[in-house]
Amino acid sequence: MRGLVLEGGGAKGAYQAGAIKAFEKKGIKFDAVVGTSIGSINGAMYASKNLDMLYKLWLETDSKALFDIDGKLLYNLSKVNLSEKVIKDGLGAISKVIKNKGIDTANIRKFLSKHISEKKLRNSNIDYGLATYNITDKKVVHIFKKDIPEGKLIDYIIASSYLPIFKFEKIIDDKYYLDGGLHSNCPIVMFDDKDFDEIYVVKAWRTKVKYKVKKKTKVHIIVPRKALGSSMAFVPEVSTERFNYGYFETLKYLDNLDGNNYYFKAYNSKYYDMLFDKRTFEKMVKKYGTMFSTRNKKRFIIRIVEKVCEDLGIDRFKIYNMPYLLTRLKYKMVNKKDNVYYDFIKSIKIEFI
Repeated sequence: MRGLVLEGGGAKGAYQAGAIKAFEKKGIKFDAVVGTSIGSINGAMYASKNLDMLYKLWLETDSKALFDIDGKLLYNLSKVNLSEKVIKDGLGAISKVIKNKGIDTANIRKFLSKHISEKKLRNSNIDYGLATYNITDKKVVHIFKKDIPEGKLIDYIIASSYLPIFKFEKIIDDKYYLDGGLHSNCPIVMFDDKDFDEIYVVKAWRTKVKYKVKKKTKVHIIVPRKALGSSMAFVPEVSTERFNYGYFETLKYLDNLDGNNYYFKAYNSKYYDMLFDKRTFEKMVKKYGTMFSTRNKKRFIIRIVEKVCEDLGIDRFKIYNMPYLLTRLKYKMVNKKDNVYYDFIKSIKIEFI
């Protein structure tokens, strides 16, 4: 038995969608999924087995379709890209929100109703749960699909995702709710009494997870190694970057890939020892050591290889076999003698094993 936990994080949820695609590639299936906020939406689509649509929506949906606010505007504001036009457009959008006493959720409800089938989710053999906060009763709500009243699924998902910037309104049974992230942003606690062999947690924020599960349960935590940025900017090109990042970061975890900003098939330290003889390596350390604070041969080589890849515009989102990559870099570097790493690439040996 295996469970999946999806943290809340708004537009950062694209990272989770990429992670889910990686799980599918590796044949990792889940018997239950729980989530908060955007995690509850991604989780609902996973439990409904509507994965192609999940990927498609993340790669195409703009904030305009959800909040009636241009996604690029939100992205520029989050980046403090305050040109005169951005400020003018921003004031117009903010004025509209203030006049409406918050962002209207009508578009979000319409969007969710179109893409999440309650019937399909209820008939799925994958269990589903979400976290929200009942403001009226002042309590956290952790609820699974069997306890969600018929016809109320979308209401509960909206309740789980109800940010303070939304228009304040009653959602379920004449009561007010707020985004579950207020008290349970990463609801692994919902699996406390479940008999799982493994639990996978996909984070959206670079924070620690506190959990207490049964001793026999193995917990895997996949967390972005760099901050994902604005949680409100649903912009296709930004979401695509986050999606790819989630996909490759998850493969890195599952396959124990090497690399910091790139992804390399794992080779042990002995392989990297063969790439330079001792004398040449000391020479490279002397020349480049001030740029990279490590004398570990493998880490040192990988860091410089990554810098060369950046300089040469090598695609980041791909899994590379180091010998073939080094061959490619040597070829590309032939006419780049002014590159700071020219001597390094020229001196490195290529070993195929």
